Amino acid sequence: MAATLSVSSLNELAKQLLEANLSGIRVSGEVRSLVKAASGHMYFTLKDTGAEVRCALFRGQALRIKTAFANGDAVVVTGSVSLYAPRGDYQLIISSVELAGDGQLAVLFDALKKKLFAEGLFEAARKRSLPVLPRHIVVISSAVGAAIADVIAVLERRLPLARITLFATAVQGESAAGELTRAVQRITIDSGFDVALIVRGGGSMSDLWAFNDEALARAITHCPIPVVSGVGHEIDFTICDFVADVRAATPTAAAELATAVTVIDLQQRIIQQHQHLTRVMVGRLNLLGQRLDQAMGRLLPVGLQTGHSQRLGLELRLTHALRRQWQGKAAPLADLTQRLARVSPVRWQQTKQSYLADVRRRLQTAYAETRHQNRRQLADLENNLRPDQACDRLIALWQALMHKHQSMHRAFLKQQQIKNNRLNTAQNVLQALSPQRVLARGYSVVECAQGVLTKSSDLAAIFAQNPAPIPLTLHFSDGKIGIHAVKNI
Repeated sequence: MAATLSVSSLNELAKQLLEANLSGIRVSGEVRSLVKAASGHMYFTLKDTGAEVRCALFRGQALRIKTAFANGDAVVVTGSVSLYAPRGDYQLIISSVELAGDGQLAVLFDALKKKLFAEGLFEAARKRSLPVLPRHIVVISSAVGAAIADVIAVLERRLPLARITLFATAVQGESAAGELTRAVQRITIDSGFDVALIVRGGGSMSDLWAFNDEALARAITHCPIPVVSGVGHEIDFTICDFVADVRAATPTAAAELATAVTVIDLQQRIIQQHQHLTRVMVGRLNLLGQRLDQAMGRLLPVGLQTGHSQRLGLELRLTHALRRQWQGKAAPLADLTQRLARVSPVRWQQTKQSYLADVRRRLQTAYAETRHQNRRQLADLENNLRPDQACDRLIALWQALMHKHQSMHRAFLKQQQIKNNRLNTAQNVLQALSPQRVLARGYSVVECAQGVLTKSSDLAAIFAQNPAPIPLTLHFSDGKIGIHAVKNI
């Protein structure tokens, strides 16, 4: 008969077993009911979706732990399981605490932020201004998703004259940071790019963690052209935002900042320049006309003294001089006018509208011709097809449909037969391998409370723990019986 234990002895024995077998274990969960005692000890509950356990962090260990945590934080604790004997309650004695998930990422983020700030990578003095009118924009982002679609739509709408190049990379996952870094390093002074946009849509800190990579931050710092960072939403901040030349609240905002001067602005400036040149030209002509009048007035007395022929000669000389001066001024003006006309967004828009109008006209013509041809064929059929011919065609069509139906039915029956044969073969194999067939050949299965016994050593191990007779169940092909096994002394 087993010895009788007191409650104190039972709890003490349980405490020894727990402390001997559950020491130095790591447990993850959420901190709840955190209490800081006046003695310096800390008590809290570690909870997950299915259970909770009490934890104690004594003053000596608490002073050595540098990680600050609070209620609601996801943590990973290291400790040993112990039991408070007077009440029979077991608890986890904590030796270390680490933040888990985004909490740990926040600690790493702050550490890297302080390091790069101390090195001067965030200083405004090293930030470069964006080009007023970029001709070639490189975008570093994923090739799919709403973010890249919005960025390209904004760039094409605001500045269609600019060329856009996409460096497609992963923006989330283990390989994302390396791909982003290599994409930035591909930009050289000879690449022909004017500005770079590195963008991604919103997400959690873990989703955006690739943009907090130190190597990526240093690559952006050494990039030979200005970099605009548009990662996440307005409330999201990454290391990429701090080292970039310009930080945008969203990917769409990054595209807008890179195209500060739009095609509408260019059009308005060209109109203003054209008006200014017109005013200058009219003013110049008026001034030259006044000078001509003054010269003619000064030459008039001389002309009267020397005769009519001398006056005409001077007039011709003045006319030739004014013409040469006007031609010298008109050539640069005409060249500038032609250059402005070639790059004018108004001309580009007119060209596109003309092209669209031509495409629309061709489509309408093709549609009208096709429709007319179909109507003509239908009229020919109605005029030339006799009732008996129509009946014959319907019969031929019905026969073709019936033939196709019969072919499909035969193919279906054939496939069904093949599937049935495969099913029968699989059933025969399963029956051949069935444990019931094995039992029918004279074998039996021995089962105890611990499970099925396959080796004699299993039964010997059970007798080693408890020498009492062991109830067994023997399974045969036609049923089962119960017996008791006795240790052979």
